[in-house]
Amino acid sequence: MSDNNEVKYSSEVEILRGIIPNIQEIKETHISYAILTDEYVYKVKKDVDFGFLNYKTLKSRRLYTILEQELNDRFSKDVYIGVLKLVEKEHKVFMLEPYTSSLAPVEYVLKMRRIKEDSFLMSKLDSKSLTLNEIEKVGSEVAKLLKNLETAPFETVEGFISNFDTVAYNARENFEQTEKYVGSLIDTDSYNFIKKESRLFLDNHKELFNDRYINGFVKNGHGDLRLDHIYFNDDGTIGLIDCIEFNKRFRFNDIVSELAFLSMELDLSKNIPTSDAFSKGFLGELNDPNSLLLLNYYKSYLAYVRAKVAAFTLDSLDPLSTTYKGKVIELKRLIDLSAYYIMIANKPTTLLFFGLMATGKSKNATLFSDTFPVNKISSDIVRKTISNVNLTDKVYVDFDADIYSKEVSYKLYEEISKMVNDSLSIGRSSIIDASFTDSKYYDIVKSNIKSSLFNIKFTTSEEVISIRLKSRLNRTTVTDGRPQIYEEQKKSANFPKEDMLIDTTGKMNENSKKIFSAMITKK
Repeated sequence: MSDNNEVKYSSEVEILRGIIPNIQEIKETHISYAILTDEYVYKVKKDVDFGFLNYKTLKSRRLYTILEQELNDRFSKDVYIGVLKLVEKEHKVFMLEPYTSSLAPVEYVLKMRRIKEDSFLMSKLDSKSLTLNEIEKVGSEVAKLLKNLETAPFETVEGFISNFDTVAYNARENFEQTEKYVGSLIDTDSYNFIKKESRLFLDNHKELFNDRYINGFVKNGHGDLRLDHIYFNDDGTIGLIDCIEFNKRFRFNDIVSELAFLSMELDLSKNIPTSDAFSKGFLGELNDPNSLLLLNYYKSYLAYVRAKVAAFTLDSLDPLSTTYKGKVIELKRLIDLSAYYIMIANKPTTLLFFGLMATGKSKNATLFSDTFPVNKISSDIVRKTISNVNLTDKVYVDFDADIYSKEVSYKLYEEISKMVNDSLSIGRSSIIDASFTDSKYYDIVKSNIKSSLFNIKFTTSEEVISIRLKSRLNRTTVTDGRPQIYEEQKKSANFPKEDMLIDTTGKMNENSKKIFSAMITKK
């Protein structure tokens, strides 16, 4: 299940292990245990208090176990079977009884029907059994489930007088609860940047946050919409599980924040096309421009929430374990996502990675998109796609001829502009990996793309370019760049003015962070 001695069961879980038949696995989170059998799942809350969540008393665990069933029944068909009570009928003889039993409770347990693993959205994505069109439909169906919920009864959230106050409080709480990790698990500069930009975004959109509640977008919702919380019923309909029950502030959500959580999680796994298909379906169902405006703020906030939970989890893990090391990597990735989302929340930016062939722009585009949640658009791929050429087929023609003619290139940059705008329509920024050797190409992009541009020119030594071009001749690649046409490209190139120049002669690993820092400076 994990590293040796990493999971320390509570005494109640040990008792349950002795009375529940056919246990297959016990899973642990920072707030609960889930005991899995062939047919059922038995969920037990931990005796913990994280401030935003308090299960310290048996009474509170009873309350929240009952509430968990009631809330999740809104989204699921016959999954939540009932709340049970662990009781001691006689000395060291334990039984599970209905929670209404008059016997004294040892603990409360939520019994659920076990959903087949291959019915979850996460499993279907792992098996690649859904097309992007089907994923878009899932996004639409989930949006329908959520938008038809009752508007959050805001007056029941004590201490807050507006939706903005709740959102702002949640953000402040995030930063306060993670301050002790700054400088160790969380990079200091990233922490300060996310905190500052989040505060600015909130202050600049205070009225919008309040209007969202007035206009019915703040629902008594789910609060934790993740890939392993969405499943398919046998009839193909969608169900949701594991709604947040322990804190109204996290469940009384703007509907777009529900989308943000799942989209962010897909970004975390570097599954940008799937994330965008889900977002397209969800936002299409809302048909609301303000939802798009708030999307990246909520993605930043929720990526930070996930980072916070990862930090809490690390507190209870062995620092030498593989699980600990993996969780640290996940935390740092989440911080990178949070920082990027909040940077583009107000002003989406399109990055242009350009330069002569073999200067390293494509490799840097890949490295950047591996770190930050952007849509990477390769001109080599788009060119061959619109020309109906197989991506790995070599097209060795004269310079500026055939699929590399000016006429085809104009169509190429028009198509790239359309792709960028399609991504912007769902809140996604893009990298354009292209040479931009003619100023007219840049003019097409600049006049058509609905965002600001950040221009990064890549360069390297003639010796390195020669080595790279020769090595391509013996490899299967999309690019058709080769030594025979390099000099002609170099002679005719008329590049746009760069915002940043990067020499790729040395190591490239730090370039992504340098580019991100330069974008912040320009911002």
